[in-house]
Amino acid sequence: MSIAIFLAVIFTVVLSVITCVNLKGFKLDTRRLTRIGVVTTLTLVLYMIKIVPFPQGGGCSLLSILPIMVLAVIAGKEEALICGIVVGLTKIVVAPPFFPLQIPLDYLGGMMAIAFTPIFGIDKKSKLFLGAIFASIISILFSIYSGIIFFGHFAPEGMNVWYYAAGYSLLGYGVEALASSIVLTLLPLNKFRELVKL
Repeated sequence: MSIAIFLAVIFTVVLSVITCVNLKGFKLDTRRLTRIGVVTTLTLVLYMIKIVPFPQGGGCSLLSILPIMVLAVIAGKEEALICGIVVGLTKIVVAPPFFPLQIPLDYLGGMMAIAFTPIFGIDKKSKLFLGAIFASIISILFSIYSGIIFFGHFAPEGMNVWYYAAGYSLLGYGVEALASSIVLTLLPLNKFRELVKL
């Protein structure tokens, strides 16, 4: 348990530092605020559509992280990071956490990680897919660590909490993240970029 808490703190601190570095000099304007508002709304609506609901509020939602992935690709990771923060903070109201200390992991870290979808480039579908998978894995790790720290007591008797948390996260959020990554590569992102520039 202490290792999980330590790793969760390290992950949160590292992501916070990376976020601060990436947002240095970034300025919000009306167009960016509008995009962030639209994507936040889409994300939350899709999040509330549970295809497979799990106990304790988890499960597989209807591609809820896809809008942030698209925003990261067409408008940049900086804008998507801000959106991830807004989504995370709004989720606190929509689906309040069981424990306040879940907020930096499940609510902020998990959403902000998705902003790094274009990390390997966007010029090829393969790079885009790898970036989406990379960002999803980081996001899922936040969910797994949160599960270990806060929900390990729900594990069946005799079952390792790491296995329980990993299985819970991968079978729900992991499936959604994989589906979102696949759909991302099928979307006409170039056309979306042209619309954004209008």
